[in-house]
Amino acid sequence: MKIYTSQQMREREQAAVDKGATFEGLMENAGQAAAADLLRRLPEAGHALIVCGKGNNGSDGLVIARVLQAAGWCADIAFVAGSGLSELAELNRRRLQGLANIEIIAADELEGRLKSGYTLIIDGIFGTGFTGALPANIAAVCRLLNRSDGLKAALDIPTGLNCDSGTADKDTFRADITYAFAAYKPAHLREAGRAYCGETVCLDIGID
Repeated sequence: MKIYTSQQMREREQAAVDKGATFEGLMENAGQAAAADLLRRLPEAGHALIVCGKGNNGSDGLVIARVLQAAGWCADIAFVAGSGLSELAELNRRRLQGLANIEIIAADELEGRLKSGYTLIIDGIFGTGFTGALPANIAAVCRLLNRSDGLKAALDIPTGLNCDSGTADKDTFRADITYAFAAYKPAHLREAGRAYCGETVCLDIGID
């Protein structure tokens, strides 16, 4: 079992890139692997909500949106951490342009949309680098998501959970399944963290 801290994960990612991989390719691998597992669990096409931050965690979610769409799903995407996406997140956002059944929705639409129900809710807001307390707007989003129906999946680490210490904000996203990319993180295995992660599935994305 591989267990990496957030710093070790960054080092392993860089090492993979130094050997010829690309950050874009690693992100594509992560999104594709998570989507494949989700489609195995949910073989009937449904309606997904993918809640994204500005960085690479959100970009993983955008890759998943593209894979789900190709499999016949509808996907609503909400960017909840403001404008100014990372380069890779912007690249994957552009790849969704013009695809049928993909809709970008505003953060203030979430409450109403969630009342209609989703088959799947994906948390791609904050990744393994999160520390401290959730910003008030993100905490409010997590409270809405936690009260909603549908299978809840977190990418790498649930938003609000410190991946190294396992400490959690009181409004941390509560996942049914968490996809750990390349290796488990300490919080996945700590008792306090497991309460938010649900089932943790470690996925190979091309990092040693």
